[in-house]
Amino acid sequence: MSDFLFELGIEEVPASEIKNIVFQLKDNFQLKLDENLVKFKSIETSATNRRFMIYISEISEKADDKDEQILGPSKKISIDDNGQPTIALKKFMEFNNIELSDVIEIETKKGLYLCTNKVTEGLKTHDILCKIIPEILGELRFSKTMLWNESRVPFIRPIKNILCLLNNQLIELEFSGIKSSKFIDGHITLSESLIEINSFKDYIEQLGKNFVIVKEKEREKKIINEITEIENEIDVNVKIDDEMLNYYIYNNEYPVVFKGNFNKKYLKLPPEIISTFMIKEKKLLPVYDKNNKILNTFVGVSNIPDEKRFVSDGNEKVIHATFEDAKFFWDNDRKDNFINLRENLKKINFQKNLGNFFDKTERLHYLVDFLLKETNNNHMCENIKQASYLCKNDLVTRMVREFPSLQGIMGGLYLKEMNSEEDIWKSIYWHYEPKGFTDKKLEHFGAGILSIADKIDNITGFISKGIKVSSSKDPYGIRRDANSIIKVIIDFEMNFDLYKLIELAAEKFTKNKEDKKKLVSQLQKLFLSRIEIIFRDLLNFRYDVVNSIINTHDILSIYKSFLKATDISKMVETDSIDILISLHKRLKNIIKGFNTFFISEDLLMGDEEKILFEIYRESKTEIEKLAINNNYIQACSKIIEMKPVIDNYFEKVLVMAEDDKIKENRIALLQSLNELLSKIADFSLIIESN
Repeated sequence: MSDFLFELGIEEVPASEIKNIVFQLKDNFQLKLDENLVKFKSIETSATNRRFMIYISEISEKADDKDEQILGPSKKISIDDNGQPTIALKKFMEFNNIELSDVIEIETKKGLYLCTNKVTEGLKTHDILCKIIPEILGELRFSKTMLWNESRVPFIRPIKNILCLLNNQLIELEFSGIKSSKFIDGHITLSESLIEINSFKDYIEQLGKNFVIVKEKEREKKIINEITEIENEIDVNVKIDDEMLNYYIYNNEYPVVFKGNFNKKYLKLPPEIISTFMIKEKKLLPVYDKNNKILNTFVGVSNIPDEKRFVSDGNEKVIHATFEDAKFFWDNDRKDNFINLRENLKKINFQKNLGNFFDKTERLHYLVDFLLKETNNNHMCENIKQASYLCKNDLVTRMVREFPSLQGIMGGLYLKEMNSEEDIWKSIYWHYEPKGFTDKKLEHFGAGILSIADKIDNITGFISKGIKVSSSKDPYGIRRDANSIIKVIIDFEMNFDLYKLIELAAEKFTKNKEDKKKLVSQLQKLFLSRIEIIFRDLLNFRYDVVNSIINTHDILSIYKSFLKATDISKMVETDSIDILISLHKRLKNIIKGFNTFFISEDLLMGDEEKILFEIYRESKTEIEKLAINNNYIQACSKIIEMKPVIDNYFEKVLVMAEDDKIKENRIALLQSLNELLSKIADFSLIIESN
């Protein structure tokens, strides 16, 4: 057994891209080694913005031998009347370099055929890696790429080096004009020369000596410990979320935490301006006292030690200059009539061929009105519709033109300063949030309504212009916005059908019924895909539970679907689910392939049939009412109560009667029962418990 070490050295990759690249590298290495029958114990990864490392332990020196059955000609054309091999069989033996004794008979769906069992010796792992590594690198997918050398191979950033060591020996290969070697870069500023690597142990030690902490967990631990030391030293709280922590971990190969201060006079600015500027614009962390009041101190992470405070002093100068600008913008923007700024939105394009932001607010007004009525919040209409008109006004303020990350927040703050209604300013303040399904819940319902309207308008506009989302590219944030809409609906328990909103949004971007129908279909597919992924991967519902509800007619009633999945997940832990599964499977098997028929009471022939129809008719109203009120467990219990009557029907009644009219009537009754179950879920898709 050997081990394998790979490093891709590269110019600085955006931190937001790194995890996806690591996942692709690990997944593709594992897949291709498995495909080539190369055994190994484990795959370990690590990454910074300048290097991607793969370490594979106990990798076999050669692939396993491959046993395969090679099919030859059919027996009837292989042996002549004298029992001798025909030309077809001779050619088969010649091509595979075998004797007649190596040929065997097998039975196939097409009859008797001749074949041979062949063992192909496994290739050397060295040779397999030479072949698959360029393939793996060539198959990586990025949100954006560049052409950076004469090879014209698109990549996320220019490649600096490729390290490939198998059993401590160099594997010579080439990708994009870069040849593999044993030499890699150390720290970008603290390491003076190339480092020669001869083993994995050597890799860790040499990089450590050259100020590169290879393992992400070790960099994270160093950052957290040093922030905690500052908190304890000056008795403060430093808030750091996962996004910022990941930014620090991947952007700093030798992270060092530093702190600095700014003039207290800038604390007169709203704390949102101070914190948002620090985090979004300068990647610094605001500091708070024990009462959660922002202080004139900040914390950051540098890629070099800061004993002489060059980094801290530099950041203090930048913050002073920027906060001076922010104070000027804040003071002067408030002198303007914020409400009157809406006319200026006509001068700012939303997107090419999608009109301006004034047009967008007109559409938002229309969508918000629909959403408030659908969610029975008519009492909020006046304020939230006013918010929809004003929510983009801050785009023409001095502050947002200088600091775009303050969009929405500044609109809310300026209206708050004008003593605007709370529903108006809070809706605007948060309407750009959430930015994904894993973000925290919004603090205001009106912001949720405006957020949905804004995001469905974005999605519909982009897709109407032919912008497509792929597995690796989503430059306009279409998937992210769809995920956010689903989150808001679930968080605020909004019980409405998204399909209606999609239709409404599509009207504003299409000129005829055919275009609208096509656009609605595209939007519907997008949301079905996002619902399935979120329910399965983020909410951790069982895949068969998700499958059982994903094609129900009301799947785009997202909150209702969420409650269905929740209740069915509870039911799969009980014995009652097996009753529903077997019943639904039996019904679907019988009615499969038939047209839809309608029940005629006059054609109900016996007591068993009439009793089942009466029980169905009595239960249907109650079950549908329970389903409408999202009481799915109770609805299922009512269906289960019908089971003995249904079983008796199957035992005593021949569904496939000779008389076609009677048969169709019986099929109609079973179709009605199937429809009743299907309003909750397709239980036939759930895996029965053992």
